[in-house]
Parts: sequence; C-alpha cells; structure tokens
Amino acid sequence: MESAPPQTTRPSIFPPAPALRASWFLGMRRGLESKLLLSFTGIFAMAVAMSCFLILQQQRATVAAMMENQAVSLSRGLAAAVPGALERNDSMELSGVAQGLMTQRDVIGAGVFAASGRLLASSKRAGNAPDLLAMLPGPAQQVDAFDPINCFAPAFGTFLAVTSPVLSLAPNEEHPATGDARSPQGFHILGYVTVCISEAAADAELEAVRLKVVLVGTLTVLACFPVSAMLIHKLLDPIRRLVGATQRITAGDLAAQVAVDRQDLIGLLARSFNQMVLRVRQQQEDLARANRELESKVLQRTAQLETANKRLSSEIAEKEDFLRAISHDLNAPLRNISGMTDLLMRRSAAMDADVMHRLERIQKNVEVETNLIAELLELSRIKTQRLEMEAVDTRLLVEEVAGTFEADLRMREISLIVDGPLPSLRCERARIRRVFQNLIDNAIKYMGEPTSAPREIHVGCQLRADEAEFYVRDTGIGIEARDHNLLFRVFRRGTNPRSLGIPGKGIGLANVKSIVETYSGSIWAESTPGAGSTFRFTINGEYVIHAGAAQAA
Repeated sequence: MESAPPQTTRPSIFPPAPALRASWFLGMRRGLESKLLLSFTGIFAMAVAMSCFLILQQQRATVAAMMENQAVSLSRGLAAAVPGALERNDSMELSGVAQGLMTQRDVIGAGVFAASGRLLASSKRAGNAPDLLAMLPGPAQQVDAFDPINCFAPAFGTFLAVTSPVLSLAPNEEHPATGDARSPQGFHILGYVTVCISEAAADAELEAVRLKVVLVGTLTVLACFPVSAMLIHKLLDPIRRLVGATQRITAGDLAAQVAVDRQDLIGLLARSFNQMVLRVRQQQEDLARANRELESKVLQRTAQLETANKRLSSEIAEKEDFLRAISHDLNAPLRNISGMTDLLMRRSAAMDADVMHRLERIQKNVEVETNLIAELLELSRIKTQRLEMEAVDTRLLVEEVAGTFEADLRMREISLIVDGPLPSLRCERARIRRVFQNLIDNAIKYMGEPTSAPREIHVGCQLRADEAEFYVRDTGIGIEARDHNLLFRVFRRGTNPRSLGIPGKGIGLANVKSIVETYSGSIWAESTPGAGSTFRFTINGEYVIHAGAAQAA
C-alpha cells in the first residue's frame, strides 16, 4: 500500500543568516555578484573621476577669469588715479599711489611708466623680492598685446601682469608740459601703469578645492560599494532562490518551490521553474506508479513462468520415462528375436541355404531397428540433456572421423581434404563428432558412381566476428532444389532418382540440426543436381576458442 507523503510546511527559501552571509561573501569573491559589483563600482568610479576632473577644470577657468578681471580692474583703476600726477610729473605722489595699491591681498607689485617707457615710480610686496617690472616687456608692447601676461618669480610663483595706458584728462587741451600731439579722439597717452597680481592664493584655494573634490569623490565611491553590493544582492536574490531550489530538487526534494512575485523576466523564469518542478514531480509519481504496476506484472509473469517451467520439466521427465519405456518395450522383443535367430543359426548347421539367408536377413533387420530406436532416443535427448563441455580441436576431430571412414574412402576412391585451419571449440565432443560423421557419411554415400570428375569431400571453416561457419562440400550426385528444406526432417530423404537405392534411416540430418541449434547455430544445404552438395552450419562465437593451424589431409 502506498504511503502518503509527509505533510510539511512550506520551506523557507532563504538559508539561515550565518550561512547566507558566508555564501554571500564566498560568492562575492568568485561569483557573479563580485563581477557585477566590480563592474558597477568601476563604471561609477570612472564617472565620479570624470565629474571631478570637469569640476576642477571649470573651477580653474573661473578662478583664472576672476584673476584676470581683478588685475584689469586694478590696472585701470590705477591708470585713472595717476593722470594728474603724471602731468605734474610728481614722482612722490606716483610712488604713494603705487604703494597704496599694495594693500590689496593679491597685488605683489605696481609701476608707473612715462609715455616713453621710462619707469617713474614702483612698489613691491617684499623688499628682497626680484624686480618684477624688469621681467616684463616694455609697457607699450604689453598694451599692444591686449592680454594679461603670465610670469613666474621664485619668490611669488606665477603671477599676472596687466598694463593699461594713462590718458590725459582734458581731450581738447594741449599738454602744458610736453606739448604732445593730440589723439584723434582728443586724448593722448600720458604714460602706462602695470599691476602684478600673484596667483599663489588662487592656486592654494584651487588645491584645497581639488583635495575636497577628490575626497568627496573617493567617499562617494566608497559609499557606493556597499550600496551597490546590497542592490546587486537584492537583484540576484531570485536567482539564488532558484539555485537553492535546484539543489534541493537534486537532493530529491521535489516539493521545493520558488516564491518570487515579480512581473519581469526573472518572475517569468521563477514561475516556469515552479511549473517544471510540478511536472517533474507528476512524472516521477507516474513513473513510480508504472514501476509498481510493472513489478506486479513481472512477479505475476515470473510466477507463471515458474509454473510453466515446472510443468515443462515434469513433461520432459514424463517424456523421457515414456521414451525409455518405449525403447525398452521395443528393444525387448527385438532382442528376443535376435537371440532366437542366432540360436537357430548356430544349432542348424545343416540348414538349407535359403533358410539360412532368411535368418541372416532377420538378424540384420533386428540390428537396423535397434539402431533406429537408439537414434530416435538420442534425438529426443539432444536438447534436454547436455553432455560435458570440453575444449575440442575440430581438425583432430575431423581426422578421427576420416580414420573411421578410411576403408570406404579408399574403396570408393574419394579424397577427404581439410581446407585451411579449423578452430577449436568448447563443446560436447561426442555430439560435434556426430555432426561431422553424419555429414561426411552422407557425402560418401551420395557420391555416386566413379566418373572422370574428381571425387572429393572438402571440410573447412570461415571465422567471423560472432560465429564460425563450417562446411562439408562434396562432388556427388547433388540434391533437388525442392528437397533442400525437407532434408532435416525425421524420416525425410531426397527424391533424386539416383539416391533411391542408397540405404539410410532419415534421422541423421535431423540429429545434426538439433545438435547445431543447441549451439545457437543453423544449418542449410546448397546443391545442384549433378554438381555436388555443400552443407553449411554455424556455431555461435561464444563457443569458439581459437583457430587451429590445419594441414590438408
């Protein structure tokens, strides 16, 4: 009776927390999650690095523009503050104005030049600092360039130098001191002012900003790592459930299901997986049911076969008892007839020759009938009683049979030839000998009268992978085609008119067929009347030991 499956609650899809953490960290090291995490973190880090780079570039450009604007504004403011002093050529006032510009944080130097380019007044932040103005081109060349000049001084680092022209205050008045020609607009250049602004402070601020940006970017990437790990872990959670369910199914738990309530492709995969598990479980139940039914049928059939075997064994035993009884009952009167005939022949020495001849015929017929009963009894035992199996060299066996028929072969001028090597067999020696003996005996008897054609009997074998095929070929009278399938039946003989006078019982070939079939073989005849006959029979390869080297007999 089939036992009901145990009732179990729906198992949890998630493993215990320690196992989950251990498996997760192992997966992080060598699984899909680690690859996704590294890929995602790498992409995010590259994006953050690129963003930081662009921010710093933009910040640097902004600071540079601010510095240039500041330098231009200070230069123009200084140019606007000194026209009067330049007109009066008041060097003290000019120096005071230049020195006052040093109060600005980033200003490291300033200078006032005459229109000819001669330095009239200057100031600088450090007393031992190099002369910044001497490092610059002439003020006129600077004004013609229209752009601030970037320079470097060991004491200050990089700095910007901006030069602006100083224009006259009154456009329609001639300059009282110099009497220079007026410009087309009515102004003329009184001189030039140059302002040098250090970029050290701006660079320091940019470096601080750069460090902050790099620090923020690094912290962002580091913060992204666990967040990405959690997101990837959650994203791959349905796949882990599928893997866990698959492992449980592999272990034999077909009740495993994946609880994934999603509408995406992973949800479809989970639902398909659950349906597959249900189908597999149903098929396994069907298979188990079919196996139980099959086992029941096998047991039933085995019992029937045992009963049939017992009945068959009983019938075979009864048949053997019957045959022994028939053999005894038939042989007993034949033995009495033979004994009385022999007694009459020995006591009646002066008996008439015709009577003696009749007694001899009776004696011979008794012997024939006795042999016939023995052969019939042996025919019935071939397939039910096996003799001892032994290794037999069939070449030596054929030579023994040839020795038995030596007188007949010599008298009828027949040559017995063995074609090539013959294999050794593991078989019943007496019965295989009877096969060759009956086939060679038939070949001798049906050889026909001597003619000019050669009178030969050939015995040979062809070995194949799964069997050995023997043949006995003669040059005798042949067999009619209609008789080929009747030769191996009991008491059936060929209908060739030339064979009607040849003695025989019609049992020999039936015996040969039964013996060959016990070795999973078959026998058949190939013949044409007047052209001889060939009898071929096969022995299953499991009985073949090896091919022995045979010489032509």
